[in-house]
Amino acid sequence: MPSWYDPILVAASILIAISSSYIAFQTISRIENASNGKEQVIWRICSSLFFGIGIWAMHFVGMLAYNIGIPIGYDIATTLVSIIPAVFASYIVVSSKTLSQTTLFLRSALMGVGIGSMHYVGMSAMRMNAIMAYDMPLFLLSVIVAILLSYVALYASDKQRKSKLKQRHIGIFIASTVMGLAISSMHYIGMSSMLVFEGPSMHGIYDAASSNELINVILLVLLASSVFLLLLLEVRARLLLTSRLAAVLSSVQEGFINFDSNGTVTFANSAAARLFSLQKKEMVNRDIQQLLVSDHTNSNAVLSNVSKLLDGELSVSEKLYGVKSDKSQFPVLCTFTLLSQSKNDFVCTLKDLTDLNRQEVFTQTVFDNLPLSIVVKRATDLTFSHVNQAAERTLGMNKLALIGISDFELFTEQEAARITASDTQVIESGVPALIEEEPVTIEGETRYITTRKVPIFEHPQSDKVSFLLWLSEDVTELRTAREELVKINQRMSMAADAAQLGFWEWNTKTNALIWDDWMHRIYDVPKNPEPTDYSVWASSVHADDYQNVLKELQHAVDSGSKFNTQFRVNLSNGETRYIKADGKIVGHRMFGVNVDVTDRVVAEKEAERLSRTDALTGLANRVALDEFSDNEIARSQRSGTSIYCIYIDLDKFKPINDRYGHKTGDDVLIEIAKRLKSTVREIDCVARIGGDEFIVMLTEITGAIDVTHMCSRINFELSAPINLGSLKVEVGASIGTSVYPKDGKDLDSLLVVADAKMYENKVTNHSSR
Repeated sequence: MPSWYDPILVAASILIAISSSYIAFQTISRIENASNGKEQVIWRICSSLFFGIGIWAMHFVGMLAYNIGIPIGYDIATTLVSIIPAVFASYIVVSSKTLSQTTLFLRSALMGVGIGSMHYVGMSAMRMNAIMAYDMPLFLLSVIVAILLSYVALYASDKQRKSKLKQRHIGIFIASTVMGLAISSMHYIGMSSMLVFEGPSMHGIYDAASSNELINVILLVLLASSVFLLLLLEVRARLLLTSRLAAVLSSVQEGFINFDSNGTVTFANSAAARLFSLQKKEMVNRDIQQLLVSDHTNSNAVLSNVSKLLDGELSVSEKLYGVKSDKSQFPVLCTFTLLSQSKNDFVCTLKDLTDLNRQEVFTQTVFDNLPLSIVVKRATDLTFSHVNQAAERTLGMNKLALIGISDFELFTEQEAARITASDTQVIESGVPALIEEEPVTIEGETRYITTRKVPIFEHPQSDKVSFLLWLSEDVTELRTAREELVKINQRMSMAADAAQLGFWEWNTKTNALIWDDWMHRIYDVPKNPEPTDYSVWASSVHADDYQNVLKELQHAVDSGSKFNTQFRVNLSNGETRYIKADGKIVGHRMFGVNVDVTDRVVAEKEAERLSRTDALTGLANRVALDEFSDNEIARSQRSGTSIYCIYIDLDKFKPINDRYGHKTGDDVLIEIAKRLKSTVREIDCVARIGGDEFIVMLTEITGAIDVTHMCSRINFELSAPINLGSLKVEVGASIGTSVYPKDGKDLDSLLVVADAKMYENKVTNHSSR
């Protein structure tokens, strides 16, 4: 029999197939993103049911497009049964994961068979007064085409899941188009394989639904399935949201309570139950006002906060006290919010402040007992908000009196204006500042305060300053002590200048020397800002004294004893100075003083020289002669050598002195001394023991012949004329000798013998004249 198709219905059927495929492939990504296996199964069932009904609807819309010129009816039961293979085929699509070639081909075959089964079961629902038969090659072709196109569609779907987001949408569109064409191709090739012949119906008398009734069935099934799926998805979503919310609320650390407008608790999480020492089920149906109170007694705290919410506030926070099952209370921060627009449901989040309260007590205790004065001022009006006990003592007022006042109520107007200006500068710049020794008047007395001012911001990323921190120290006594120390140092400096004392400090580890001004003057070293090095001092010490000084210094360092010594130093101008040094080691540093004792040493040496020297001639006097003879006699006793003593008495000296005066006599004596000094050796001693009497002590003489020769030279030198300007005089001498140990064992014995011999010679000389 001739047949034809309604093109509009054909196009509509193909569009239904493609659209259903697109929804199915989109659903696959939702299934893969599901968090658990049960949720994935529910999504697969819902999606496959919706996709299957879409395929089924495409099939019967396509069958409605088919016309053969005779009425066609449909068996409703068979029509509905044909949905089952369509859903089966759809499940294959939505359950597809990343596929191997073998799995892909197997699922493609199952998909094609499912679509074919749906088609031919659906076609068996047709009722008409004709005989239906099938062209077997076309029948098989329809199934093969369905399998092949399903393979292409599933392959495209598998690829799009591995692609980027933009490419994925294109891949889904291609896969859904191919799958829609697979469904449509299978349908219309299958319809082409159907042959209709005139004749009695194969079903005998039938009561079949008309095409209009089929349309109603299709629409009803689509509507019912859509409503069912939407309801199922909504219920599922709500259940998942509720379970997740409950899981989240049970796992959070903060307490969570839900209560209604009557104050009855409808929900509490585990954290809230633990806070009140109750079970979760025990929290439900309790009165919220019995659980939360303020000031330990007021049970209307919750009601007042709820009233604020009802007045339009989004949330209200207040520190309240929770009442445990044993009636004990604990501090808690409560935040109240509306749960819905109906204003019948409220939420209270709880944060236990017990540890925070303890920490606040600990912090406050530390804050109050710090020795440093600490003040916190509000940045808005610079009034005091916090002070510790040290600040109370410094400012002379108790905490209650200080809180809330400004500097103008505490200090003089001028002082307050100055302090406020520096506070404002710190707040505006946001940079800490140090104000040193700021004078303020406290209780009528001027005090000096050093303050570090630090801005406190609202939070680390904020530029807004909320508070200003003062870290203050009363340095009045320190300032007074420093001023007194300056005066003491000035007095010490004046005393040091008067005494010419140089103060020094030596670091034994670094060898750095710190000198005051007088040390630089004493050593004639230019002053340098950097510490003087030990080598500068060591190089200035006289070479003959250095080893002894170094020994004394090392001994003081090693033993911790005092360092006391005297040494010479060589100045850059060639001058030599005598230095007396005293020091004391403390740790790895030695502190001490140096005194320039050059004048004293020189005076002492001169005094010593004068005490051992004849004032007129510069020769040794009797003291020096005694010391020389004692030393030489002792040495002679050890070596066995002889010592000769020559006694000289001038002849003709008295007449010259009497005739020309004492000045001329003194000049003669000085000249005689020079001649004697130049005649004897350096190792010998020439002394004047009387007005015109001289002694020469000769040492290391090998024999008497040397003494005789020396006496002859002395006599020759003293007999030579003496020129005193225009005056020329002659002086002779009488000489006597003695030898140690032959003539005596000491100087006095030797002088007695030599004097006697000298006298004999003098008598002989006068007799011969």
